[in-house]
Amino acid sequence: MRLPSTPAWAIAAACLLLAAPARAEPPAEAFIQIGDAKLAYETCGQGQTTLVLLHDGILHKAAFDAAWPALCQRYKVVRYDRRGFGASTPAAAPYQTIKDLEAVITALKIERPVLVGSSAGSGLAVDYALAHPDGVARLVLVGPFVAGFKPSAGFIARGLKLMALFKIGDIEGAARDPYILTKDADAQRKWVVDQLKAHPGNIGANQKERFAVDAKPRLAEIKVPTLILVGEVDIDDVQDQAKALEAALPDAKRVVIPGSGHFLYLERPEAFVRAIEDFVPAR
Repeated sequence: MRLPSTPAWAIAAACLLLAAPARAEPPAEAFIQIGDAKLAYETCGQGQTTLVLLHDGILHKAAFDAAWPALCQRYKVVRYDRRGFGASTPAAAPYQTIKDLEAVITALKIERPVLVGSSAGSGLAVDYALAHPDGVARLVLVGPFVAGFKPSAGFIARGLKLMALFKIGDIEGAARDPYILTKDADAQRKWVVDQLKAHPGNIGANQKERFAVDAKPRLAEIKVPTLILVGEVDIDDVQDQAKALEAALPDAKRVVIPGSGHFLYLERPEAFVRAIEDFVPAR
């Protein structure tokens, strides 16, 4: 398995977000054909309000397992594996993640979804909202990392350390990063390690992803209501970016979830679901 040596991978590794799911039976998985690629997706629930869940840059769509059952009771919900993650086809060449998201929304005939993006997935949600200003109902940005914000030297150093651990196969060491989960989340860390060992293609799968735009200077164009969620122990770069997004977006609210790290919806799924239910009316 070849790992990239670019700062982008260091950033993605530094955004490692991990926790433990709790679901009874796996939902039915289907595929959308996009050119020469197949994207694995799952749907559940019903109603007029559709949530599209966008995973981070390390895990695949299973990252949302802990919150999935509760969300499915209230909304129609869609989640998919980006190229190279989970069961989706690896990327053969550089591509824009927004094109795949556009294809998923078109294929499933989703009208004005609520995009729920985690980490790198939040950047994808923002890209889509900028490209389709009338095509999104609301945004939920979780532990956000959006194109145009510059990571600190410490953040990049952390990413390089995680990359080195992955390269030598020390997934357990990478999962002990202090920002991804709170210190006592041993069960969640074990689940993360098991998931990455079961899906080794996830590591480095995003090296061919490309941002559609430099989003930071265009944030004022996004008029839809936006909820920004950040874990209490998440790294300072993410905390600072969440504050900057709250200030730059015209209709945004930031909420810090106590007792959680970067993947707060897996470590504190009840609080995550409750925040969405308070923010997104079900119809």
